[in-house]
Amino acid sequence: MAQKTRVLILGGGLSALATGIHLLRDGGAGRFDVTLLTMEHRLGGKASSFRRPDGRLVDTGFHAIFGYYAEIRAMLARAGHSTDDPRWFSTNHGVHLMYESVARTVNRLQIPQGPTDLQGLLHTGLLTYEGMTLREKAQAGAWMATMVPRLLLEPPTPALDEHGFTAYAISTGLDRALTQKSWFRYVLDLCFNYPNEGSAYVGFHGFAKLLGPHNATVYYLNGGLSEVIVAPIATLFRALGGKVEFCTKVTRVELDPATRRLTRLAMAPTATPVPIAGVDDHVDYHVLGPSYSLADAPYPAPGDPAPAAGAPETVRSFGTDFDEVVWTLPIESSRALLRTTPAFEDAVLAQPQLARIFKLRTVASISMRMWLPDKVMPADYDTVVMGTPQPAATIIDYANRVDELRGGPWGSVIEFEGQEGLDGELTDREMMRLLLTQFRDLPFVDTARLRVDDVMDGKNGCVAELRRNTADHLRYVLMEPGHWKYRPEQDRSPYTNVTFAGDWMSGTQPTAGMEAATRTGRVAANLLRGARGLPPVDA
Repeated sequence: MAQKTRVLILGGGLSALATGIHLLRDGGAGRFDVTLLTMEHRLGGKASSFRRPDGRLVDTGFHAIFGYYAEIRAMLARAGHSTDDPRWFSTNHGVHLMYESVARTVNRLQIPQGPTDLQGLLHTGLLTYEGMTLREKAQAGAWMATMVPRLLLEPPTPALDEHGFTAYAISTGLDRALTQKSWFRYVLDLCFNYPNEGSAYVGFHGFAKLLGPHNATVYYLNGGLSEVIVAPIATLFRALGGKVEFCTKVTRVELDPATRRLTRLAMAPTATPVPIAGVDDHVDYHVLGPSYSLADAPYPAPGDPAPAAGAPETVRSFGTDFDEVVWTLPIESSRALLRTTPAFEDAVLAQPQLARIFKLRTVASISMRMWLPDKVMPADYDTVVMGTPQPAATIIDYANRVDELRGGPWGSVIEFEGQEGLDGELTDREMMRLLLTQFRDLPFVDTARLRVDDVMDGKNGCVAELRRNTADHLRYVLMEPGHWKYRPEQDRSPYTNVTFAGDWMSGTQPTAGMEAATRTGRVAANLLRGARGLPPVDA
């Protein structure tokens, strides 16, 4: 029997797991030996979570799955956590809440589930939208009436990326004043682009996807990211024969532009996490062991988790320890690692596909979760409130939404999501106070039950956790106009034994996130499968 192709996958997020699963399924387990190297003690990357000793769930950010996320939905179904299973997910049925600051009110919008959804078309909320005059509503309706057929007949192409979303919308007939409304601005907020202008390709791609059947449905997690999404996918990867090395940081890489191969990888273990007695890590506690205690600043900034003090480097070589490398590291981590190769100019900058990524820009997301003894948001606000003031343009009360929290010990479990934007110079405490003060001033918040100082100081049953995801491995691609041409193409790697995957690669999903990560993992696997004579796999 021929020796298996030894594949090292760099990274532990959804791109890495998807690559491993698609490599090993449908005959692949007999042809590939797959080891995943992750620099942290848990899998998931930006899609991970943990629990405090008192049971409080903390995610790295707000995550949900949209109806048109075909790749991640298929992967979850294959792993036994279908988005249609109410044990793991609950839906918004296409209903969204939009805060309009002019009218200081929340509008309940029902997004039509496709162009044939007559009831949804009649009850979109546009006619009753507060914060817009009748004339503005007529203008918005006329623009949407012209854009919908265009988006259905001519799906957005990457050529649109050279245009700003706002300017392009105005050029196609939208009144300039309407671009200042929350229902329009939220497209930029959703892509973590504030205060930058967003790509027209990204914006209109999202609009086009919303027009499909059930694509406006959002699947909310009944539990943490690690529990609901990462754990079943990681279990499937291991069941197929995949192996995981935790806390293994790649410290140096050697790329040989003459032979067109990655020849060596140097690596070292990262620091050992501090266990919390009695708390299991929900990624895979049989392998990972106990969970860990986060310091006040949970993510090192800048940069990735560092190697443990005094940890020795080990070196793995092409032909001896590996045959293929699948590179799924986040963009900033990738840039840092690529700079370690000898002859950087020739090995990296002279290679067009690698030189591209040094022209992309990234952004730090921000999130805060607070637990309160009393309910402070209306009970029927059981979906995301969008369009709230920056830096947190999205707010949700999980106690209204997640089955585990309904009727639990906390009256409110509020999640704030956004990005640092213009407030990046604030200290953590200043950022917390800004988020809380802005929240308190919203008209739908019960101010009598929200005491900002109690939340800040953790008094009277109030707790809050701020997470500024500024570490290099937690940053997102900034989806600004013109960015698409800098995204590397997966089938054009300059090194014959390196295949790239990640939500910052070029592909059919222009937004960064779980769907793009999962899809690029499958594409990477199919490239390797095809080179070994195996048929490609679908989602």
